[in-house]
This record gives sequence, C-alpha cells and structure tokens, in this order.
Amino acid sequence: MSGVEIEIETQSFRVIPSEPVNLTDAVKFAGARSNGAFGVIEHEEPRALIVVDIDGSLLIHGISNLEAASLIAKETLLRIGISESGLVIERGEVLASFSVGRAVLIGLAAERFKDADYDLRLDALRIVAKRHNCTILLFNNGRGIVMGQSSRKVAEMAVSHWVSELSEEGALA
Repeated sequence: MSGVEIEIETQSFRVIPSEPVNLTDAVKFAGARSNGAFGVIEHEEPRALIVVDIDGSLLIHGISNLEAASLIAKETLLRIGISESGLVIERGEVLASFSVGRAVLIGLAAERFKDADYDLRLDALRIVAKRHNCTILLFNNGRGIVMGQSSRKVAEMAVSHWVSELSEEGALA
C-alpha cells in the first residue's frame, strides 16, 4: 500500500446474547455501575469498557480484536448467568491511524478535491471518502486517522487511494 501502514487503534463491537442482559443482574453479578438506563463495566485484562444497553445487548469499546471482544463478552455473560450460546457479535466502527511519511499541503489539497475541506477547528484536511464510506482526517505533518469504517481492509484501501490522489496532485511535500 505505497509504504503507508495503518494501525487499528480501537473498534467497537455489539454483542447480542440469546437472552437480553438484565441491568439489575449486570450490577449485582458483574459489578456494573448504572445510571438507571445503562450500565457500565470496566474490564481490566484486556482493558475495555462494556456498556449494557437498554435493549439488553453489550457494547464493547477499547478493543481492536474480535476474538478478545468475544472472550470479554462470554466472560461477562457467564458472570451474569447468561448462556454464551447463540451469541451474535457485530463489528462497529474502527478508529485507525496512519502516517504518509510526508508533509501534506492542506490548502492545495482542499482546493483541488471537492471531497476534501480544510477543517479550521482541527487544522486538518477532512476528506469525505464516499467510495470507501469513511472520513479521513489528515494533518500537515502527514499523520492521519480514518473514522466511520468497520473494515480494516476498506480503511486501508481508502488511505491508499487518497495518498495516491494527493501525490498525483502534488499535495504531498
């Protein structure tokens, strides 16, 4: 991918058990803290945050590995007394970081591409990568992040595509 390496920082996962998680049981048996509508469980090893949603599903944040998320979900369900059989795990969005290894001429890129704007608040190039269904934030030092995509491979393709486009337009120094 033209020398650009992408690193998945975190991904969210929704875990739907065969029977909904009862918030009271999550507090009593899994140590959840509750505000009355949601419960939050801090998992230590590996470090993750588990949210007991109002529909009885679990949202797992802070993990980038499906197998680890699955094990965390199974452990949590077993502590609550819910069977792990029939578990459905949906991948959520990834937060990925990368570096193009070159400076980015943000103003030039924003002028040349209709899908790219200069985000004054972040001092970054905001690329709406419609083809890859994600957003790329690229800073003038060549570091960037990909948001809104659930697939690592598609995030990599988006970065590769846009680095190539920026390079062809002379927007990388």
